[in-house]
Amino acid sequence: MRAFRIGLSAIIIGSAPVGAATRPPSIPPALSSFLHNDIVEYGDYRWFRGRFAGASAADTQAFIVALEWNERCETQSRVAMKDELAAMGQTFDPGRDVYARPALCRQFIQLPIRADVTWSAFSAALDRVRPYALGIIRAIALVEQQVIDHGDYAEQLRTRPLGEQTLRFAWVESQRHEGQTATYSSLERAVYEGILLRALDDRDQDNTAWLSARVTRQGWPTRSQLGDEASAAAWLLVQHADANPAFQLTALRLMAPLASKEEIDPRNVAMLTDRMLLKLSGHQQYGTQWTCKDGKRVPLPLVNTDAVTDTLRAKANLGTLNENASQIDTLYGRCPPAG
Repeated sequence: MRAFRIGLSAIIIGSAPVGAATRPPSIPPALSSFLHNDIVEYGDYRWFRGRFAGASAADTQAFIVALEWNERCETQSRVAMKDELAAMGQTFDPGRDVYARPALCRQFIQLPIRADVTWSAFSAALDRVRPYALGIIRAIALVEQQVIDHGDYAEQLRTRPLGEQTLRFAWVESQRHEGQTATYSSLERAVYEGILLRALDDRDQDNTAWLSARVTRQGWPTRSQLGDEASAAAWLLVQHADANPAFQLTALRLMAPLASKEEIDPRNVAMLTDRMLLKLSGHQQYGTQWTCKDGKRVPLPLVNTDAVTDTLRAKANLGTLNENASQIDTLYGRCPPAG
């Protein structure tokens, strides 16, 4: 299969941050009672009551309105992103599988729970896990107030990933059934992870907006300008900017020529390349993105054979596919058994 071209030639960045978010549709008055300071707070699932048996007609209607508003919000955002990518020369329809929901569209997201779960069981699970989840989120916010956007540009880059990395590893702890989450039921785990993932998306998207504005003004952060650690932090932020593929593509086009000058770690270019190729074509070149299948860690679809992929990985200073699988298992735990 031939490689999918993503246009890595440099582009001119305009005066506005790439991928600036469009304004979401107004939240209907029927949902106003669920808002605090114009948003639904983390862990507040009152709007979700209408999904369960025994709900009142008003609760059921509010639930339907919430889902309909969320669908409009997502559709509007996807259309805007599709247009933005088209202006960059990419024909791409960012569907649900490859395009994270904008933060404001995540206020009314259903949790992945069984159809037979009752409101009483859901409420009990929420009561148990919400204090721990909110404690993590509040602790991160307190630390961020002390460090985020303090110091020079390099220091700001180094500290920006703090919140999202903490939340990601809190999610990993839950996936591995460790620490406080070890005794959680599957329902409690779904509720707990839902709260964390919404907070995580908020931080990823705030980081994306911040970095996009800085890159618009100053170009891509390089090793010689800001040091290895700050340059790597910039890559990490854009690697997690999945709600904004236009900014990811912009960053990749800026990073690729800098890697040949040793101004960017080639491993980071490879990983962002795979992130974009999977969005644009459904296949990756370096095999850096993985999933679980039949109880085994496997790379998402590859353009080439494993042998050719390992050759490309070596040129990008990456280990072999087998070595990468072992590293991921060590970090995230082994895949759950098949079936």
